[in-house]
Amino acid sequence: MKYSVSNRKDLTIFKIEETVFDVRHARMFCQSIDSILRNKGKKNMIIDLSLVKAIDSCGISSMLLAHQKANQSEGLAIFVSLCQQIKDLLKLSGLDKQLYIFTSLNEVMTLVEAAGKDKKGSKKRRSSKTPSLPTDNGQSEIERIASSDFNDNNIIDEKDNDEEHVSKPLKPKKKRGRPKKSPSPPHL
Repeated sequence: MKYSVSNRKDLTIFKIEETVFDVRHARMFCQSIDSILRNKGKKNMIIDLSLVKAIDSCGISSMLLAHQKANQSEGLAIFVSLCQQIKDLLKLSGLDKQLYIFTSLNEVMTLVEAAGKDKKGSKKRRSSKTPSLPTDNGQSEIERIASSDFNDNNIIDEKDNDEEHVSKPLKPKKKRGRPKKSPSPPHL
């Protein structure tokens, strides 16, 4: 398998230089990811798939394994520049929700730089409407970016939702039209 490894800021960029990522390349990919995480001590890595046009189940499994290994080392594996076919396949399998997928390397670098600028910002900027996460809890900048997408206002608690329906008394619906005549009692 052909690949290249480079570093930018606190990120390792692993670029797969093959057009097909399949069973032939899965073992070497996993060994390379292991080596980077153990030897270089880098926790966060970007896996660039811009040259990959086709993938099989072993390739997808390798992507998931890279994600898990990065999480175990308290880091992130970010996948960038996926072709539409791979995106569709990940969406079909539900892995698009589990993996960190971005459109380009520049998008990730812009987010990292923006997070670095916010870190240096004044207290006035930190008191804006967007919630800021504490910086001393060991989270990396990328983790803070990923977790900032979740807003408590968008979370619906099913228990609360059910209680609203139960607490409201049900009113009978009004009938439309003329009232029906009740039958008269029989004469004796």
